[in-house]
Amino acid sequence: MSSPRPDPDDGDPTLEARVAHAVAPYADLLPAEDLEALRALTARFLATHPVAALLVDRLRPRTPPAASGEVDRREPAALAEAAQRLAAKAGAKGRGQGGAR
Repeated sequence: MSSPRPDPDDGDPTLEARVAHAVAPYADLLPAEDLEALRALTARFLATHPVAALLVDRLRPRTPPAASGEVDRREPAALAEAAQRLAAKAGAKGRGQGGAR
C-alpha cells in the first residue's frame, strides 16, 4: 500500500531522484533552459502516467504498519463454506472407513 501520489511540483524526494537519474545523460548536451524543460516534462510524466507513476510509487518508502498481528485474508462467509466442505469431506471419509470393516 502506498501513499497518495504527490504533485510533481511538491518536492517529492523519490520523484526528484528518478528525474535526476533520467536527465543526467543530457546535462552536458543541453543548454540550461532546455535541461530545465526536460526536467519538468520528465517529472510531470513520471508523476501522471498510469504505468510510470505506479513504478515510482513502488520506489517510495512504505510507512510501517501501526501494529503487528494476523490479518484476515478471506471473508468470514468464505471461511465458513470452506470449513463446511472440509467437515463434509472428513465425515464422508469416516463413514467409508467404518463400512469397510
